Amino acid sequence: MLFYSKISRLALVQKIIFIFSVTLLLLSPGEIYAQEEDPFESAADDSLLFGDEFDLGGDDFSFDFDEGEETDTSAVESGDFFGESEDEVEEETVDSTPAGDDWGLGGDSDFDNLFDDDSTGGTIGEVEYSDHPLDFRKKFRGTLMEDTGLTLSLYSPQYVADKMDTWYSFMDFSLTIELPWHYEFKPINVGFLVDISSFKFENSFPAGGTFSGASLIPMVRAEAFGAEVEAGMGLYYPTFGIMTGLGYSYQFHSLFVSAGYRWNWVYKIDPIGSGWWMEPRITTGVKLW
Repeated sequence: MLFYSKISRLALVQKIIFIFSVTLLLLSPGEIYAQEEDPFESAADDSLLFGDEFDLGGDDFSFDFDEGEETDTSAVESGDFFGESEDEVEEETVDSTPAGDDWGLGGDSDFDNLFDDDSTGGTIGEVEYSDHPLDFRKKFRGTLMEDTGLTLSLYSPQYVADKMDTWYSFMDFSLTIELPWHYEFKPINVGFLVDISSFKFENSFPAGGTFSGASLIPMVRAEAFGAEVEAGMGLYYPTFGIMTGLGYSYQFHSLFVSAGYRWNWVYKIDPIGSGWWMEPRITTGVKLW
C-alpha cells in the first residue's frame, strides 16, 4: 500500500509540472515562426512574398512600413494611380474638348464669319455671283445697270373685241426695262419695270382708218417658280389704257426666255371708241439681279 501511495504522489507531481510548463509556454512574449526562411526568396533584400518591397507592376512604388525610412512620394504626388502626370491629363482634357459649341462657333471671330459669304465677297442676303460666262451680274456690279434687266418681245394680236373684227393687225415688238427695285417675299419676287410697246391696226370696213403708235406703261411684276403675273396702266398715244399679262419663264444664269399672253384695253380708238385685244408674246432678255 505504501508503494502505491508513492507512485500516485509522483504522478500528481508530474501533472502539476506539466500544467505549469504549458502555462509558461503560452504566456511567453517571444516570437514563434512557422518557418525560419522564405522559400520564395529571390534575393538577399527582396522577397517575392511579403518582403520589404512588393512590386505591383506599373510605376515603381512599394509598401514600405519601415518607420526609420522616409517614403518617396514624388511619383504619387506628380501623377495619378496610373502614372499620368497632371500636365498630361490637362492636355488630354483640352484636346478632347470640342473646338466650338453646338453651332460650331468657337469664339467671336467664328461668330463674325457666320455672316460672311466668301463666295460673294459680301454678307448673307446679298446676291451670290458665279464665274459662269453667261452670268453677267458681277460685270455690271457698281454700274448704272446693276440689278436691272432688258427684255425684247415679239407679238401680234390674236383675239380682239367684236367691233375690231374688221381691223387688221401687224407684227409688233416691245422693249421692257427692269428697274433696280426688287423685293422678295419668299417664294414671290416683286419687281418694277417700264414697258414700251408698239401697236398698229388698220380698218378695212366700212369707213377705214388706222390706230397705231406706241405705249409707255409703268408696270409691277410678281414671279414665283417661273410663273409671272404683271399689270400696269399708262399711255397709249394719243389715249391711255391698261395692260396685264400672264407667262412662264425659264432662266439660265443671266439669260431667260418666256412665253405668255398680254391683254390690252384702250380707252378710245377712233372712230369705234374703247376696245381691247389679246396677244401671245415670245420674250427673251437678260436679268442682272
